[in-house]
Amino acid sequence: MNGGRFGHILSPMKKACLALIAGILLFASAASAQDYDGALKAAKRDNKPVLLYFYSRACYYCRLMDGNTLADKEIDAMLKKDFVYLRIDVDRSTDLGRLYRISGTPSSWFLESSGKPIGEIPGYIAAKNFRRILEYVKGKLYNQMDLSAYLKKTSSAK
Repeated sequence: MNGGRFGHILSPMKKACLALIAGILLFASAASAQDYDGALKAAKRDNKPVLLYFYSRACYYCRLMDGNTLADKEIDAMLKKDFVYLRIDVDRSTDLGRLYRISGTPSSWFLESSGKPIGEIPGYIAAKNFRRILEYVKGKLYNQMDLSAYLKKTSSAK
């Protein structure tokens, strides 16, 4: 009998909860756009290239990349010193995933300090190769040769 009396209260509460959830989702999306915009501004200000690292928490190879490659002390130091590094969870930032046409994770997008794309490297990258890729981008060697030529040249030099 009292259940009918609470019907008018639950309906506005449900609406308020749905509005709150929608607001949180919009805020989360806006926050990722702000992080992205902030990264581009920092890159321009500091004259550093950008690494947009797209990952998913459900991705096995992303966990390998995090645990093996990105956890490498040398790579971590290079990312902190020489790059503007932004991690993007494609499950939360679907707008950026669509913008960069991410079809699988992990995926590493490199941008010049101006925001101009240098290129994408999809998939897991071992620490040894990732270090060489960071050196290639940091040194702006993409203006002189393509990545495969650089990797071939540096692997034969060692």
